[in-house]
Amino acid sequence: MLLAFSACRDKDPIFPISTVSGSEAIIPWQECAFFADHNYTICFIGAKEERCPCNTNCLWEGSVDATLRVTSPTGIDTTITLTTNSNPVNLHNFHTVGGKTIVFVNTFQIECADYGKYEKYKVIIKIQ
Repeated sequence: MLLAFSACRDKDPIFPISTVSGSEAIIPWQECAFFADHNYTICFIGAKEERCPCNTNCLWEGSVDATLRVTSPTGIDTTITLTTNSNPVNLHNFHTVGGKTIVFVNTFQIECADYGKYEKYKVIIKIQ
């Protein structure tokens, strides 16, 4: 893993960037992944936890929103919010930016007791 430092925009804080090959990455809270095969950088800059609380019976397990900054050398610089996609609702878990589809696959190894502790969050992001 190559670790570099960059800002997505002048007003954004500086986040560490890891370079990944392929189309999928696990991105920790307030870090970035440079998708070398696609020439896009995606930063995990925010989250909103809306899953069913621990030790509660819910009709629906809920969802998580992930806010991502997407940039590329061709001038793309945008912020998108994606939601985990689950039934019974069809939530928006993907968005097309500059001809590439960004997919929020899921969160990675977040236990119920850590819901809302965003510094522990990692998201699985796919670019197509």
